[in-house]
Amino acid sequence: MLGGGGSSSATEFRLERSFRLRLYMFSGLVAFALIAFVIQLFNLQIVQGTDNSLKAEKFVRKSETIPAARGEMFDRNFLTPETSMALVSNYSSLDAVLNTSILKYDPVRVKNFLQEFARTLSIPMSYYEEDLLEPKFSKKIKTKKPFVLLEAISKAQQERISVFDNISKYVILVPSPRRIYKMGPALAHVTGYIGKPSKTDLLTREIKSYQWLGKDGLELQYDSRLRGTDGFRIQKRSSEGNIEEERVVEHSTPGNNLVLTIDKDIQLAAYKALKGARGTAIAMRPSTGEILAMASNPSYDPNVLSGKSRSERTAHYKRVDANGGFLNLAIQSKFPPASTYKTLVALAALESGHKVDYTPDTSYQCNGSYTLKSTFAGVPDQVFYCWEKGGHGTNDLAHALQKSCSVYFYNLGYKLGSDPILTYSRLFLLDQKSKVDLPGEISGQVPSPAWKKRIYGTRWFDGDTINLSIGQGFMSVTPLSMTLFYAGLLNRGQIYQPYIVNEIRDPLDNSIINRTDPQRLSDIPIQSSTVEAIKAGLRLVVKNGTAAFVLNKPGLPDIAGKTGTAQTRRRGSSGSNHAWFIGYAPANAPVSEQVLVAVFVEYGVGGAAGAAPVAREMFRAAFPPGSFKRTAEIPETAPAAPENLQ
Repeated sequence: MLGGGGSSSATEFRLERSFRLRLYMFSGLVAFALIAFVIQLFNLQIVQGTDNSLKAEKFVRKSETIPAARGEMFDRNFLTPETSMALVSNYSSLDAVLNTSILKYDPVRVKNFLQEFARTLSIPMSYYEEDLLEPKFSKKIKTKKPFVLLEAISKAQQERISVFDNISKYVILVPSPRRIYKMGPALAHVTGYIGKPSKTDLLTREIKSYQWLGKDGLELQYDSRLRGTDGFRIQKRSSEGNIEEERVVEHSTPGNNLVLTIDKDIQLAAYKALKGARGTAIAMRPSTGEILAMASNPSYDPNVLSGKSRSERTAHYKRVDANGGFLNLAIQSKFPPASTYKTLVALAALESGHKVDYTPDTSYQCNGSYTLKSTFAGVPDQVFYCWEKGGHGTNDLAHALQKSCSVYFYNLGYKLGSDPILTYSRLFLLDQKSKVDLPGEISGQVPSPAWKKRIYGTRWFDGDTINLSIGQGFMSVTPLSMTLFYAGLLNRGQIYQPYIVNEIRDPLDNSIINRTDPQRLSDIPIQSSTVEAIKAGLRLVVKNGTAAFVLNKPGLPDIAGKTGTAQTRRRGSSGSNHAWFIGYAPANAPVSEQVLVAVFVEYGVGGAAGAAPVAREMFRAAFPPGSFKRTAEIPETAPAAPENLQ
């Protein structure tokens, strides 16, 4: 019996211990859940209390975005936003937005209203054709997204809406900033324009569907700095759509302002001078890389493309696109540099002079043509012609540049060989992008024997070198890269990265957030004697050479430069040639005071005829009367235009 009683007590003890263990575990779980609940409650009420309160308020009331104003742009003479004229600014307009809540977010009722609205405002229903496409339309209405009836409504439209009660009670007028481009097409390829995000934009960029964003130019390049931060407000509306209560939760912050290196007077002069032609013009400070002007024609009107009228935007876009007007010819196209390249050939020869026995005094005879002896039996000699059929006689380097004598450079190129010419072309970055702060830049092409073998399956011939020596053949450059070569020449081998945004400023207190310091892209060791020998020839070009009849005129500073006429595939008439001019002024001033101008005109006949006149207007704008002193006399009899306008 005693043994059975002991067994019963042991069983009870185990059961009691098990019960207690389960009780402790249950109590622990309850305590843990209670602590977690208290912590979460503290987090929701105290830590995230403000945010959660806003979320709850936004859920039961209507939340409306306050769009941030984009930053403005100013030219290089900027002082303060109040005293300086903005090149790009904002204008406050009103959008007419449909209050779909009154229509119970019913797509059928919204369509019926649209017909009545369009009839009252005399708007063709085709205006809403794209908006009414199903199932996109029904989804938009049912998900309570805003439906914009009209953007940037006119005063007359606003008055007409207010007259008709059956219309006005459904319409809300919402402030909407509008972009104004003061210089319009004249500065379009620099400023760019803004537009609504595409599907790709929404997938690849940090943008919301209602926001406008940069589509090209600086608007695209600096979009994140210009856009600012949107605010929002919460509204309580009556069943009729009237605002009963409104509270601004977060004010919008405008985007940063940009101070450009652009000089609006030079820019406007360049654009006006290019009118009627297809081409580009660039002005820059060679000592820093500051772009003073960059015009490209044909152009587009950013005011229309950034405007509120969808039909006008679409029509203008199609017209500009068909005309190639979106292409910034300064950085997005490349052409043979023609005779402006003779300067580089001269530089390569002078820097290699000890190897090829060449000096600035080395002279060659020009009788109007150059004969390249054939090295293959049965293959005839090749004849290369000078632009002056009668020949230029005997010339040294300076006078060969002055007259742009092709036969001189045929001889020089053949003597020098292609390697030094191509090497210096690469050293001066003619095959590189300049890294200018604009989107879409392409690089030029500097050929090589290996490149020709790969592309054409043939070796490099002497005839290729002859063509290369006058900037023809396989060489092609962007106008900006050719400008940088001349800047490097004036800087004795130093090339600075071109840039357009000089400062980024706070829109509220005008403080400088970021300032661009000149960045050196390359430093090529070249002899001072080389630079001076070439500059002497470039001065003669304008003093009494190929460009004298255009640029050696009263009212202009001393200018030096080089004309160029690029032959194209459309041979047979002078009108098929492209025109170049690259020059600088004042010719004898320190480089820090000089302005470098480069002009390219497609089918511009010849450098002196098609490009130099554009440069002349830009120099006039850069050096107004009283800002310079000429050192050279202007001949009483104006120099005559060359017969074929080289």
